[in-house]
Amino acid sequence: MSVAVGLAETDLTVAPGDEVGCTVRVRNTASVVDQFTLDVVGDAEPWARVEPATMNLLPGTEQEARVTFTPPRSSSVPAGDVVFGVRIRGQEDPAGSVVEEGTVTVLPFVELATELVPRTSRARRTGRHQLVVDNTGNTESTVEIMPADPDRLLRFRVRPTAPVLRPGTATFVKLRVRPKRRFLLGPDRNLPFQVAVTRPGAEPLTSDGTLVQRAVLPAASPRVALVVVAVAVALVALWFAVLKPTVQSTAKQAAEVQTKQLSQEVAEVKTQASEAAQTAEKVEKAVADGAAAAKPKPSASAKPAATKDTSPDGTLQNADPKTATDFRVAIKASPTTSDQFTLSEYKPADKKVLWVTDIVLQNPYGDAGVLQVRRGDAVLLETGLNNFRDLDYHFVQPLRFSTEQPVTIAVKCANPGTTACSPAVYFAGQLVPVPPSPSPSASR
Repeated sequence: MSVAVGLAETDLTVAPGDEVGCTVRVRNTASVVDQFTLDVVGDAEPWARVEPATMNLLPGTEQEARVTFTPPRSSSVPAGDVVFGVRIRGQEDPAGSVVEEGTVTVLPFVELATELVPRTSRARRTGRHQLVVDNTGNTESTVEIMPADPDRLLRFRVRPTAPVLRPGTATFVKLRVRPKRRFLLGPDRNLPFQVAVTRPGAEPLTSDGTLVQRAVLPAASPRVALVVVAVAVALVALWFAVLKPTVQSTAKQAAEVQTKQLSQEVAEVKTQASEAAQTAEKVEKAVADGAAAAKPKPSASAKPAATKDTSPDGTLQNADPKTATDFRVAIKASPTTSDQFTLSEYKPADKKVLWVTDIVLQNPYGDAGVLQVRRGDAVLLETGLNNFRDLDYHFVQPLRFSTEQPVTIAVKCANPGTTACSPAVYFAGQLVPVPPSPSPSASR
C-alpha cells in the first residue's frame, strides 16, 4: 500500500436539496511519483462528487480534496443514515487502493398534494368522489381526512379516515356525499363542501367539491304523465269506437256458426231416431200378426230405444242434445332423459261425444319438462312446463273427443334428481249423445 488517507469528518448531516461536504487528505507514502484517482462508493454515490478527482503526488507529499454530498429533494432518497466510502487508487499500485468510510444523515421532509376526483358529482341520493393524496416526501406520514360543508346540509362517509402515506406513493380515499333532505320536484341544487387533509405541525390542505342534488322525480315526469294519460284515453276511445264492435261481431259470428253446427247435429239425431222408431213399429206389427217365424225378431237394443226414447211422431223424448260437463286429469310422471311420455286419459261415456271449449293447464309445483294434450294419438297442444304455472285456452270452435279418440294427457318429466312431475289439466265443455245406429234386423 503506497498511500495514506484521512477524512476530516466522518459524520455528516444534510437536508434534501442542500449540500454538505468534508475534506479528505491523501499522502503518497511510496518512493516514486504516483497519480491517484478519487471517487465515492456506496448508496450516496449518485449524489456525491470529489474535487479534484485526480492528483499527482511526489514521494512523501500530501494533498487535500473536497467531497460534496447533494441529495435531491424527492422520495428517491429516503430519510436516514447513508454509509459512504471515499476510494483512492494509485496508478502505480492499482491493487493497493484504500477506502475511507463515513456516514451522511439525510433529514426527513414531508410534501403532500391533494386532488378531489371528480370535483362535481350529480346524484339524487349519494354522490361519489375520490380524494387522491400524493406524498412526494422521503418519509412516511399519517394524515386525517376531515370533510365539511358550510351549510351543514350534507352527510359524509370517508374510507379510510386516517390513511398512512408512504413516500413516493399516491393514496386513494373514498368519499361518499349524501344530502340530509331530498326534494320531489324542482331545479337542481348546488351543495358545496370542502375536504381537509391535516397532520400534526402543518397547515391543512383543502380541496373544494360540489354535489349537484337532483329532484326525486325527473323534470320531464309531469309531461310524461300527461302523455301517458292522453295515450290511455286515446286507446280507450279506440277500443269503444273500433275494436270492441269488431270483437263483438267476430264473437257473434263464431257463436252463430257453433249454434248452427249443433242444430244440424240435433236434426240428424232426430232423423235417425225417427227412422229407428218406424222400423220398430213395423217389426212389432209383424209379430202381432203371427209373422214372427218368417221374419227375424228385432234386436234387443232397437226395441227399448223405440219404447223409451221415442214418441209416436219419431222424435227423441229423453235425449239431451248437449249437457255441460267439466273434469280434471292429473298425472304423476317420473324424471326421464329419453323421449318416453307418461300417459293418462279420460274417455267420455258410451254413446257420448265430448265437445271441449275451455282448457286450463296447471303446474303448481313449477316442474320442468313437456306436456301434451292429445286426441287419441294425435297431439293437439304441446308446451313446456317451465313456461307456466297456470295457462288457459278458450276455443270458439270446440275440440271433439269420443270413446275411440279419448282425451289423453302426456308428460315427459325433466326435473333434476328423482322429483316427479305432478301437472294437471282442467277441461270444460259439453257432452252430446251419439245417435243410435239402426239394427241389421230392423233394416230388413
